[in-house]
Amino acid sequence: MHRTKDKRFKKDYSKKDIINYLKGVYSYLGRPPSSRDLNKFPGPAPRTIIRRFGFWSKALKEAGIRPQTHQLQKGERSYIRANWRKLTDKQIARKLGVTETVIKYYRMNYNLWKNRKGTARSTFRKEALRVYGEKCEVCSIEICEWHHIVPKSTDPKEWCILCSLCHAAITRKLVEVKNREELKTILLPFMRQVYTK
Repeated sequence: MHRTKDKRFKKDYSKKDIINYLKGVYSYLGRPPSSRDLNKFPGPAPRTIIRRFGFWSKALKEAGIRPQTHQLQKGERSYIRANWRKLTDKQIARKLGVTETVIKYYRMNYNLWKNRKGTARSTFRKEALRVYGEKCEVCSIEICEWHHIVPKSTDPKEWCILCSLCHAAITRKLVEVKNREELKTILLPFMRQVYTK
């Protein structure tokens, strides 16, 4: 105990005291305490805790409490790195007690991509452009995109080259194209109507 400038006695809390205090408040509330919650409990003021640890979230982490549901704690990042190929995001989220979006966000930030070995590789795109040319097969516009008629197919017979408008007509399901022949019989008449309007 020491006196403040206005002659009142003030207790000097150690880090250990604060950690035990935060654990007690957490067990009573059943959730991570906010700085406002401490006004209901006798003990160190929130500014004392922040002065000791630098940040409110750091103090909670030292006490083994997750500050918020979207923050990962010590050891959880390495758990994600070790298991992201074996487990689904949902399973990892359940294990760590966070939401699934947290796991997806962390993976994307650290380039831990799932299904990266699909057909969206530049080699396939180059092959498609070589086979079908660099113009839209329907309207001959030179700004073109590679489209899978059959999703994720590696067979060039199930690909086509389209401009962004023709591609959008298929992906937004305005027209359904199931094979290469239907590009001329179904998509072409539809796009002629679009351009004449």
